[in-house]
Amino acid sequence: MTTVPPERQKILGLVKGKLPPDEVLIRELKLGKGKKFTLVGTPMGQELKELSEYESPDVFNDLDLDITTEAAAIEAFAKDRRNIRKVKEATAKLKLEVMNPPREGKRLLVLDLDYTILDTKPLTSGSLPPSECARPGLHAFLEAVYPHYDIVIWSQTHWMWLEAKLVELEMVGSDKNYKISFVLDKSPMFTVFSTRDGQPFKHHVKPLQIIWSKFPHWSAKNTIHIDDLSRNFALNPGSGLKIHAFKNAHTEQAMQDRELEKLSRYLVLLAGVDDFRNVNHKDWKKALQ
Repeated sequence: MTTVPPERQKILGLVKGKLPPDEVLIRELKLGKGKKFTLVGTPMGQELKELSEYESPDVFNDLDLDITTEAAAIEAFAKDRRNIRKVKEATAKLKLEVMNPPREGKRLLVLDLDYTILDTKPLTSGSLPPSECARPGLHAFLEAVYPHYDIVIWSQTHWMWLEAKLVELEMVGSDKNYKISFVLDKSPMFTVFSTRDGQPFKHHVKPLQIIWSKFPHWSAKNTIHIDDLSRNFALNPGSGLKIHAFKNAHTEQAMQDRELEKLSRYLVLLAGVDDFRNVNHKDWKKALQ
């Protein structure tokens, strides 16, 4: 038996495609002999343990820094011997499970999860249903950009909770007019040393070179990384686009959020650019005026 209450239970790997309604009985699913699936969820009384044990501290640390656009500083950071070694080690260790193969000619959209397209706290605590934790317009956004981009989710969390969040948000395992190519969790991330307010600042990064090494048809020329924390693309500042964090999903202000609608229009425009390296994403909203 389990101490996970029914409203927090998430069953992964039970069926492929669209999830059956809650009222369907297990015997009606016609599962094969020896079928295995995973039940995940937070047991009663362990809500805080879930966050402290599986989530990276950086997920909840919203102290950010301005990533320099100075060419010399960017080059020096990228050529740092420690950073190069860390990228190679992370690439060698990475084992990708591709859910939907890359499509020919599509650009790459690397999308953060927590506080970029999801208010994480009410989802993990169960205080709000998943649909109310998603940033407004999430599925419309993904459907709008999918004709132009293959979509990769990169979250600073444990893979088990990453998968559970995607299922609850109906981004996987349901019928939508978009598909997620693959997901990355916190495993390939590593720490670097930047400067914040004149002081050394240690933080994690999402090095895109890890993906580019696995899929050479993608590069800085055709990749865009969306995140609410610019420090996450410190090794690839030219490929990063920062949007404001989505929090307090239960409030009227949050429900009026239109960031993803604007972002979808920008990404569709960007898809027509031959080389993304020629575009400064810092003032992306001005391109919509």
